[in-house]
Amino acid sequence: MPGMQIKVLDKAVEIMELLATSGKGVRLKDAVEALKLNKTTALRILRVLESHHLAARNGDSAFVLGNRVLWWEACYRRKFELLEVVRPYLEKVRDLTSETVIFSILVGNRTVIVSQAASPHVTSSRYDLGAVAPLHAGATGKAILAHLSLEKRIEFLSKGALDRLTERTVTDRKQLEKQLNEVQSKGFVITRGERFPNTASAAAPVFGSNRQVIGAMAMIGPSERLTAARFKETVPVLLREAELLTKRLDREGAEPREQAG
Repeated sequence: MPGMQIKVLDKAVEIMELLATSGKGVRLKDAVEALKLNKTTALRILRVLESHHLAARNGDSAFVLGNRVLWWEACYRRKFELLEVVRPYLEKVRDLTSETVIFSILVGNRTVIVSQAASPHVTSSRYDLGAVAPLHAGATGKAILAHLSLEKRIEFLSKGALDRLTERTVTDRKQLEKQLNEVQSKGFVITRGERFPNTASAAAPVFGSNRQVIGAMAMIGPSERLTAARFKETVPVLLREAELLTKRLDREGAEPREQAG
């Protein structure tokens, strides 16, 4: 994608692909020749990959894929298990509200969209899968942040300045904490224009088998259509399906889990 390249990361990906397609392992000179890399750069990238267990040495001291790739594969498979469970609930809310519905999970200190049921309206909000968002701005992030443990919430709020994405983004910590307490009490949150102008959203948390919040289901659309009256009609639908999804996850345990790499 033009304008989105990070050269050293691009080269690291190319080396990973070279490792993946090599049957005998990759020596330093192989990487240099195949990818037209400077020897020092190639060695530095290989050593960084090795330090993260993304590359390893075989018996001939050639580089091969590391065992962390197996962990990534396991995470990838679990994600699809989760998505198979989540999808019908998103579609149900979308069909009953005619608005775009997304499911985001918590990854570090951000949310990541992993599934979406798009609105049939010509004017609607749609997002790329994998899109990330901060926890302090928008309904999805606030629904998750409000239901994290108090320890994790305090840890998040104590880190650096909060980015202002629009004029409606809340960056004052005391004001944000007051909002989060209200969200926790109500069990859902409605926001307007905190991440994107002229966009409104409502979100409800989704919990895993250990009753820890793992993500949020959110309904998103143009502010002019998602009025207060419209939210009054549709939020109960969102809450019902988020709760049903939580019960399903509690029964089946199909949820993202943290593992050591």
